[in-house]
Amino acid sequence: MLREPIRRRGAALLAALLTTTLVAVASPAEASRPLTARNLPAGGRVLFYLGQDSTTLADLKTDVLDTDRRFPRPAGVTLYTNLVGSPMSGMFQPTDYGAGENDFPATINEFGGGLAVGLYLSDPAQTPLKAYAGSADATTVARYRKWLDEFLTYLDRTGRDVFLRIGYEFDGAWNAYDPELYKQAYRYIAQRIDQLGARRIATVWQSATWPRAEQEPYAATAAGHWDRWYPGDEYVDWTGLSHFYGEQYGRYQWSCETPENIAAMPLQVQQSLLDFARKHRKPVFISESAPQGFDIGDKTAGCIFADPTTGGPRPAVKVTAQQIWDIWYAPYFRFIERNRDIVRGFAYINTNWKSQSMWHCRPGACANGYWGDSRIQADPLIAARFRAEVGKPMYEHGPSRARGFEAPDFSGPGRSEGEYADLPQGGATGIAIADPTASNDGAALVYANGASLEFDHVAAGRTLGLRYATTTDAVLLTVLVNGVARHTVALPNRGAATNWADVRLPVTIPCDARVTLRLDSGDVVWIDYLTPGQHRRAG
Repeated sequence: MLREPIRRRGAALLAALLTTTLVAVASPAEASRPLTARNLPAGGRVLFYLGQDSTTLADLKTDVLDTDRRFPRPAGVTLYTNLVGSPMSGMFQPTDYGAGENDFPATINEFGGGLAVGLYLSDPAQTPLKAYAGSADATTVARYRKWLDEFLTYLDRTGRDVFLRIGYEFDGAWNAYDPELYKQAYRYIAQRIDQLGARRIATVWQSATWPRAEQEPYAATAAGHWDRWYPGDEYVDWTGLSHFYGEQYGRYQWSCETPENIAAMPLQVQQSLLDFARKHRKPVFISESAPQGFDIGDKTAGCIFADPTTGGPRPAVKVTAQQIWDIWYAPYFRFIERNRDIVRGFAYINTNWKSQSMWHCRPGACANGYWGDSRIQADPLIAARFRAEVGKPMYEHGPSRARGFEAPDFSGPGRSEGEYADLPQGGATGIAIADPTASNDGAALVYANGASLEFDHVAAGRTLGLRYATTTDAVLLTVLVNGVARHTVALPNRGAATNWADVRLPVTIPCDARVTLRLDSGDVVWIDYLTPGQHRRAG
């Protein structure tokens, strides 16, 4: 959802755009063809999802769902991960890159229903796309495809309906995907889902539906834009879009933009994608949506683009909760109802954006624009109106309780790999990283005194083997077995993160034990694996 700063246009063109009305009309032949897709709700209902990070979702559960039993439970939740850099971030250890913590096991255990997953595939060299397209070197292809199989297997083992947003906002210039590589990678991932028998994973082809004037191939209003990016009917289950700007976008959200830089009214781009989905008979999931630029708690509204003179937010104006509802929420729900023939799911982002460093817009630090606070619980009127809307019979809701879930472990025989262990303190204390020098191409990086790495289901043994590396002196690691400290070891500085060493520790391990490594001194330590390995495989 990264947005680039943009400039203003003339008032006359802006007024013309604001008065433009679009009505999407499908041909009789198109309208008569049924929608076909995995995870399509029955009876013409619309899926109600919430997101988009574990912190946000836990807060909503505490503030709203646990206090108001009549509030409709979401049919599912949204989380994010990646297959680049530190692959599968948040799926084993909690991870926070400044946009809220992603902790898949915690959220899956907290919420019933389905799971929408934003899969990030962007890097400057297009490495993930090339690997899945088969155009990278053989070693890179093998590494990335192994990660993909683990990723898809993990999602399948959740036992949930999954909506996989492959390279979400594919046509956003901020992602810089190459259209041909993107389509090839998307097709490979979709085919691999079928080959692995993961029948509950639906693919989502999500556009940014970004109305700004951009260069090709990211200009959403260019002729043939959708065809240029479309992988094909046989690979796409759902079409997706982003919806942050409504009918009155020029009143506040885009008020500081010059009309020459607005390629089309936001609804025009969205309706164009809906028409494309109608022709291909693909249901639409509004995969990302929130009233960007509105602060529900403070009752303010502002332009979403940073002020180039200060590098920070532009002045916001006071608004009432009723105005926020009338300007954004009411048109948003009308948009869903008006296009109910094709829109069959929406995910609302219930986030205090300004509390997250990636989205916090302040003087000198506003690279991603102004977002505000879209938490419905920040105002009682908004919360009550939202509850009434999503409580309508047209929306699909979820269970009040979740089934238990334990993240699978893909360690090889006789080992417990660090990249599949848990960081119980959260994402500020470590991360699993891709490392071709480590076994299984991965390791866990643990930092901050007191941080722990936790392994479940370790097999019985009279000693404990540890493969590690560190670049700092005075590293002390305490080994806990089933929560009880059993041994503390001083680990010599290895001089490099890739200079691995094996140590054997005098710690007796009972069968099916929980082994925790706690960093008591020193800055960082890389953990490749423990031996003995798992007693059994989780999941």
